[in-house]
Amino acid sequence: MDDHTKIYKEFYEHAMRLMNDHQKSPELVAGTMMAIAQRIYKTQLNDEEYEEMMEVMRNAPVQPYNIKKVRLN
Repeated sequence: MDDHTKIYKEFYEHAMRLMNDHQKSPELVAGTMMAIAQRIYKTQLNDEEYEEMMEVMRNAPVQPYNIKKVRLN
């Protein structure tokens, strides 16, 4: 398994554990992961690269997971 796949799988499994085992809301889990990602990008990229990355993230085609949606609150 390549590094990208391994890291993605680890983050996905941790996110699912937080939502399923610890009853944390999907919005809290996803928002926290996004905040961490943005801080890492902001730390590692110059201003122009950071803005380009945010644009890529904003415009990326994203497919939802095929899971049952449950509102916790």
